[in-house]
Amino acid sequence: MDETTGTMAGKIVVLTGATSGIGRVAARRLGERGATVVLTGRDRERGRAALREVREAGGDGRFVRADVADLDAVRSLADVVRERYDRLDVLVHNAALSLSSRRTVDLGGRAVEAVFLVNHLAPFLLTYELVDLLVASAPARVVVTASSVHRRGELALSDLALDDEYDALDAYARSKLANVLFTVELADRLAGTGVTANAYHPGFVPGSGLYRDTSLPLSLAVRLAARLPFVGTSVAEGAAGLVALAADAPADLTGAYVAGRSRETPDDRAHDAARRERLWNASADLVGVPRALPLRERG
Repeated sequence: MDETTGTMAGKIVVLTGATSGIGRVAARRLGERGATVVLTGRDRERGRAALREVREAGGDGRFVRADVADLDAVRSLADVVRERYDRLDVLVHNAALSLSSRRTVDLGGRAVEAVFLVNHLAPFLLTYELVDLLVASAPARVVVTASSVHRRGELALSDLALDDEYDALDAYARSKLANVLFTVELADRLAGTGVTANAYHPGFVPGSGLYRDTSLPLSLAVRLAARLPFVGTSVAEGAAGLVALAADAPADLTGAYVAGRSRETPDDRAHDAARRERLWNASADLVGVPRALPLRERG
C-alpha cells in the first residue's frame, strides 16, 4: 500500500496523539493534501505549533487540548467535533502511553490500569461518541495505531488493574492486543455502513517519544537503537504508512492489520469472535455506554 498525493480537500480528519512523533508528521502530510485536521494532545504549545505546520502545509483545522487518560475529556473532545463539523471522514487513534510503573484510574468503582485506559478504552469511547458522524459521512475510515507487540499480550478481563507484578512491556502489549481485537470487532459491526476500520503497526520507531515514560532499561535500549543505522523505522516513514492507510487504502479494506505498507496476519486471537465480544462488552460497561453502537444521526 503506497502513499499517494491525492487531494483531501473538504475532508475532516480527527487525529489523536498529533503533537509529536508520527502523529505530528502525519498531520502535516494530511495538511499538504488540503485536509482539515483536528489535532489533539496534552501540551497546548506543541499543539499550536503542530497546527501551524498543518496550515503552512496548505491544510486547516484546530487544536483541541485533551488528555485522553480522562474519559470526560474524551467526551468533551467528541462534543467539540460534533459542534464544529457536520462531517467526519477519518478518525485516527494514534495517542499512546507506556509507563514504567503501575498506575490505576477508578472507573465507577473499578480500578483500571492507565495504559489500558489510554491505549484502548479512550479510543473505544471516542469511536462510540463519533460513529454516527462517521456513518453519516461515509465512505469514512477509522485507523487504530497498534503494534506487533500485541502478539505477546495477555488480556485477562478479570484483572484490569494488573494487581500482580507490573511489567511495562506486558502492560503495553496487552493494550495493543486490545487495539487489534477492537479494530476487527469494530469492522464487523460497521459492515455495510461504508465505514472501514483497520489497525496499523508503524514498526519500531525509536524517535516517536512513546518510550520516554517507560522503564529505565527499555528507555536506554530505545535511545541506543535510535543511534544505530538500519535499526527501527524513522518517524517520517511511520507517518507515511499511517497517512497511506488513512487516506489511500482500498475502499474495501477493513478489519485488516497493516504493518508498514503491507497487510499481515495478526495474532490468532483477533479471529476469536467470542473473545472480541467479551472485550467489547467489558469496554462498553467500563466507559458507561450501551453495548450496541448508535448507528444513526443525532437529533
